[in-house]
Amino acid sequence: MVDLLTLLGAPRLHVSSLPRHGGRVVSPELVALAEDPEFYIEPPDGSRRIIEDDYCLTIGPEGRWAGVCRLRLPASSSAVAACASQIREHVAGISTVVWNVGSSATPDDLPDRLRALGLHDPDPPMDPVCAAMTLAEEPPTVEGVEVRRIETLQEHLAGLEIMLASANWDARAAAAERMRAEEVYERRTRRGGYQWLAWSRGRPVAFAMADRAAAGLYLSGGSTLPEARGRGCYRALVRARWDEAARLATPGLAVQAQYGTSAPILRRLGFAEVASIHTLQ
Repeated sequence: MVDLLTLLGAPRLHVSSLPRHGGRVVSPELVALAEDPEFYIEPPDGSRRIIEDDYCLTIGPEGRWAGVCRLRLPASSSAVAACASQIREHVAGISTVVWNVGSSATPDDLPDRLRALGLHDPDPPMDPVCAAMTLAEEPPTVEGVEVRRIETLQEHLAGLEIMLASANWDARAAAAERMRAEEVYERRTRRGGYQWLAWSRGRPVAFAMADRAAAGLYLSGGSTLPEARGRGCYRALVRARWDEAARLATPGLAVQAQYGTSAPILRRLGFAEVASIHTLQ
């Protein structure tokens, strides 16, 4: 009989090898969500998802982007090449295609094999390797920061401007995000509206999102205005998303975090690293 984890494509891990939060073993479902979130999260409206034994491919609305994950390829070089060729046929003409190769991907040297087939590490400042992390214990509360669920388009627009101001966005890309803002807000509202603003000193200064899965919430993005950093906004938004996961009766958080930026903060909040992800383009 095939068990549920096999059907879902989750990594088959012995209980002794699973990470722990305190004395609690992290569920393999939450580990799998952290490693291959696009396989477990409902894709955006207008997307197309292709699930094969060897891989999962999500093509975003209007073909603006594509993501490849949960790669489980045979060991032979010809099989790896054939699968890569098949995926490339599906994404022909799409300018942004990201391949996420997790620790459970096969064969073990798959990142190097894909590089030999013409894929490459992303350009800076994106780190080519990040940490898949999970939280299964309640994080600390944060005083002095108010977190509110986003309920209106105006609040969503405030979050978007925080996101754009918190990183070096190309002017054309920023304009495109603003043009799609209403569409994105309506789509996220239909999917549950998992967006929050953190307020400090009377104004919104940080923004965060999450996506729902059966095992918990996946932290799908967050930004804090540079002048508001160091006040606990990031930690408060993690706590808000934990509270939401608990309300949904799935108390667990998963995320992929850059080693040099958010991963150290998340470790201090109790997150455990469960896999490493090689990102290729």
